[in-house]
Amino acid sequence: MAKQKDKRIKSINYTSDEQNEVKSFIIILIIVVVAIIAVYVLTRLFVSKDLFKNEPTKIVTPGEVNYSTVLIGSMLNVKEDEYYVIITDTSDPASSYYTGLMTTYKRNTKALPIYLADLSNELNKKYIGTKNNLNPTDMAKFMVKDNALIHIKDGKIVKAMSEEKDISNELKYVSETEETEN
Repeated sequence: MAKQKDKRIKSINYTSDEQNEVKSFIIILIIVVVAIIAVYVLTRLFVSKDLFKNEPTKIVTPGEVNYSTVLIGSMLNVKEDEYYVIITDTSDPASSYYTGLMTTYKRNTKALPIYLADLSNELNKKYIGTKNNLNPTDMAKFMVKDNALIHIKDGKIVKAMSEEKDISNELKYVSETEETEN
């Protein structure tokens, strides 16, 4: 009897080629998914180092277009027929005088549009020089040393000034009673 108990029935599993291909496909798929997850975790852990950090959600501020500013290189391309461009370095505390002149001038009833070209803007840096060349024949030769006011009409520079008193005279506030008297 002991011999009969040792005999075991062997079951033979027959698998087709299609079944073997499906099994190998599933195994390869699992290996690829595990590899992608491992790369993701390792990247978050070692590269961005933010896997275990609880950072507050970032507040995204939508971009705004400021229509009162202009770049020096494109100041002749504004859609207005006639306007002023005041050029100043807004990082300089003295520029508040010129921005104040702009604000006061805008209160005039017959005020021309006025735009600001900021010298602290990186795109305007190439127009800063040691001398003023405010009325060149070619805009590539335009240079400004410091603050300036440019009067533009029909895409051409009509008047350019860099003296503080000339700029303040050009952008002076004229009350409505003074306008009616003239």
